[in-house]
Amino acid sequence: MVSRMMACTMISVGFLLLLIPLNTAFAPSGVCVNRHHPISISPSPSTLRSLSTDESLRSKNASLPRKTIPSGAKTDTAIITTTPTTINEKSAEEVNFITTALLKNSLFSDISKSSLKELVGGFELSEATKGDDLVTQGDAGDYVYLIYEGECKVIVDGNAIPDPYGTVQPAAIFGELAFFYGEARAATVRARSDTVRYYRVQGAFFKEIMSKPKEELQNMQAIDEAINQVSGTDSLYGGDVIAKYKPERIWLWQQFDGTVVKISLGSTFFNMALCVAFVVYARYCTGDPLWEIGAGAPSSSSEFVQKLDLVGKIWDIDKALTTFVLTFFVNQSFSFWRNVYQLARDVQGKLNDYNLLIATNVKRDENGLLTPESEQLLTQISCYSRLFHIFMWSCKAERFSVLVTPDGLKRLESRGLMKPRQLEVLQNSKLPPEGLYAAPLEWMMIRATQAMDEGTLAGDTATKGMLLKQIVAIREKQQKISDKIDGRMPLAYVNFVQILVDTFVVTAPIALYSRLGDYSVIAVGTVTIFYTGLNSLAKTFLDPLNNEGFSSDSIFMDLGVFLRETNGDSVQWKKA
Repeated sequence: MVSRMMACTMISVGFLLLLIPLNTAFAPSGVCVNRHHPISISPSPSTLRSLSTDESLRSKNASLPRKTIPSGAKTDTAIITTTPTTINEKSAEEVNFITTALLKNSLFSDISKSSLKELVGGFELSEATKGDDLVTQGDAGDYVYLIYEGECKVIVDGNAIPDPYGTVQPAAIFGELAFFYGEARAATVRARSDTVRYYRVQGAFFKEIMSKPKEELQNMQAIDEAINQVSGTDSLYGGDVIAKYKPERIWLWQQFDGTVVKISLGSTFFNMALCVAFVVYARYCTGDPLWEIGAGAPSSSSEFVQKLDLVGKIWDIDKALTTFVLTFFVNQSFSFWRNVYQLARDVQGKLNDYNLLIATNVKRDENGLLTPESEQLLTQISCYSRLFHIFMWSCKAERFSVLVTPDGLKRLESRGLMKPRQLEVLQNSKLPPEGLYAAPLEWMMIRATQAMDEGTLAGDTATKGMLLKQIVAIREKQQKISDKIDGRMPLAYVNFVQILVDTFVVTAPIALYSRLGDYSVIAVGTVTIFYTGLNSLAKTFLDPLNNEGFSSDSIFMDLGVFLRETNGDSVQWKKA
């Protein structure tokens, strides 16, 4: 019967595995939204902003033929299957604007002059009004976009991405990821200004010009997946650090993902199968019917059963020891997890405090409003604090480590998370990848000191002392995270607990047979799921950043939440 059940199970699983790719292959295009490949947004350098607002350029472009989109229409719907056969005519100013915007983006740093000229020629001018969607989440997508005038907002799952990465400004390029990775649009880009003028180029043509080797695309995709978590277009638990729960009993019983049951399910089934095998063996030794179900405990008159009863008594002693040690292990592991979480929040809080101190001590006009110099200072400081936070976690969490590689730094710049000048400085620095966070941390204090000398920031001793104190506290808190992780738990202790739990669980079928017979299979499943589950849960707590991949079936911290909250906090004081 067991063999038939196993065969049926294997056949069922086989059918499921066959059906999954079929369903995927025949799913309608645009139905599934891949949140790992969002709209790419590049920065709006000041030189490009001034160029995009030049009156002469506006007047000349105004006379060019353009496609006007009806209000509320979607612009990314035409199906393009061939590359352009003609080059769209453009003025010298238009060519200069598009060329400058492309070359300011490191994504196009290696493009040849001929390819650049061909790509620039493929762009066409178009226009949208407030509320129009240039691209829509879930659509296949047919164009790559370059904003010329106006602003757009980025929306994912109906929620607007907070600034600074939720706004698409002039000279920003977006939409290329859909063609690099063959994925649906993962975000909606909607016109925020009354009028948005933009250039667009056919995606198929763009992909042909910007063709990249498979290995390079795979590396860039891994980098983009990390950037998506930083910018806010992708999250693990709907925007929470860990999955939230409801206290209702029924709701909790319905959960599976991230629970002890899921963590220990494989071990439980294995141990139950081992118990079935031992029951058959024991019945063979005692002469009882091999496959009789529900027979209960065996006769104690058998010498074999008497010996098993002795094993059961030893197992009872082991149970008390295992329960005590495992409970203490779980408690200590959770304390470690809480300490790391609190330190992460402390770093975030100190960064916010630093930006608050800057905002409350900058120069203002007679109406209490920020002067242009003060606004520029706050923008620069907030940018440095965001970079520090990104690099800090990139040096501690494996899933963000790609961001501090040379390719990762370039991609951060091309996606708008750092400026070209900042990229240049980091590339020329002698800092190792794991120490890059030190550069923007220094920039935060150096820029504040410069502002004091310029008169933009209060230069009294008290203000400077408070700022220095915050910088030192930020460095101290972030270092404590690494220190905690390095000394999380001695190997000997974890090894002892693992051996103790495994021994207790594996010997359960032998120890329980003399008392329960074939019902020991159920008891073994219960024992395994809780003792193995608690042990795995404790080890999950010891890997809060999931650097070892042990938590693939469990819950670990979504570090992107810390980064995204810092992104929003860094600009709030400028708006206050």
